[in-house]
Amino acid sequence: MNLFDMTGRVGVVTGAAQGMGKAMATAWAEAGADVVIVDRNADGLEATASDIRALGRRAIPFTCDLADLSQIDLLWATVDAEFGRVDCIGNVAGDARAGAPETATIADLQFTLQCLVVSKFYMCQHAGKRMLAQGKGSIIRSEEHTSELQSRVDISYAVFCLKKK
Repeated sequence: MNLFDMTGRVGVVTGAAQGMGKAMATAWAEAGADVVIVDRNADGLEATASDIRALGRRAIPFTCDLADLSQIDLLWATVDAEFGRVDCIGNVAGDARAGAPETATIADLQFTLQCLVVSKFYMCQHAGKRMLAQGKGSIIRSEEHTSELQSRVDISYAVFCLKKK
């Protein structure tokens, strides 16, 4: 019995041009899923798409800046047009401005909140509405750079907690 069979499933993975997002998209394809892969790195996306297609699965690369909510709307219109559903989402991508909280600007904070909170919420909201309508689905929200943040105080870590040096 295969405990990780995704045959016939449709997944969306952000941050899929490299790192954890690429690994997730590739693993889902290895398990039988077709995948919409999302990143702002078009060359990296094409490389991931090529890897997924070599596994015999369908890969739809979608280049987009997830900080721009209108681009997220276009992404989901593409998911709907290509597949008509989504079974799982790996919400990996997230950008932040590194730096000590005491020297960060409000613009740095707003950028970080937009990328790590607002856009991730908006992606989950889009996926969740579709999953509720179809009666099932899974959402995975991840922070690829969290381990880096544990070793230093920076603005994106400070958004979620206070730490004394």
